[in-house]
Amino acid sequence: MISNLAVLPILIPLIAGVLAVLFHKRLKFVRIYAQVVTLINTAVVTYILYYVHQNGSVILEAGDWVAPFGIVLVGDMLSMSLVLTTNIVAIACVFYAPQSLSQKKEEFYFYTFYFLLITGVSGAFITGDLFNLFVFFEVLLMASYGLIVLGGEKVQLRESLKYVLINLFSSMLFVTTIAFLYSVVGTVNMAQIAERVRESEQTGILTTIGILLFFVFGTKAALFPLYYWLPRPYITPDPVISALFGGFINESRNLFPAKSLLSHFRS
Repeated sequence: MISNLAVLPILIPLIAGVLAVLFHKRLKFVRIYAQVVTLINTAVVTYILYYVHQNGSVILEAGDWVAPFGIVLVGDMLSMSLVLTTNIVAIACVFYAPQSLSQKKEEFYFYTFYFLLITGVSGAFITGDLFNLFVFFEVLLMASYGLIVLGGEKVQLRESLKYVLINLFSSMLFVTTIAFLYSVVGTVNMAQIAERVRESEQTGILTTIGILLFFVFGTKAALFPLYYWLPRPYITPDPVISALFGGFINESRNLFPAKSLLSHFRS
């Protein structure tokens, strides 16, 4: 039962986002609802982080399918610290949202996109394999697509097209690189990748894969010299949306490689 703690930071905002669709026009209620759920989720994540600190990592093998065949979620000190940071930023944003957004924009499923964004970011930090990292990454990207066009102004639509196209390209390259890596090491489980990469003698191919993954995350995170798309898409939305993007979407993209990739390509 304790292992089920690992799924809560994903499950709570996911369910909250789905339910927010049902009363998106009842602004007073949905504002309080979003704020309360965010506080609850932060409290849950804080407890999990405390538990991990006292007892060690929490590992959930979904459906009792052992790795590498099943979905593995790993709640360790690093991942839960990042999820807690995400939720702290989310608290600031959800309380600021009513002052930043017009009522029309709030009614246009802002809180649904907000919760799905948290779901994607949290899932990407907690997941234990590369393919599910890709899946959660797409969840947060789909939510960010909705947020970046919120309001439908001409400049937003123009800059959002750039944002969507760049991320679609990098996502296609990401899933292709994962397939390439799987053909070399025979798994997408991060722990097993770490073991097999160290044992592999195909250093040239693995170096190429590492470069491709750096390009994928470098493009998404707008690292130098791949930052050409970043400024306009981030300044055209409302301040609270820019805060969400800059606060944990972009920063999480910088941290994904540190958590899940770079440590596995050490010789």
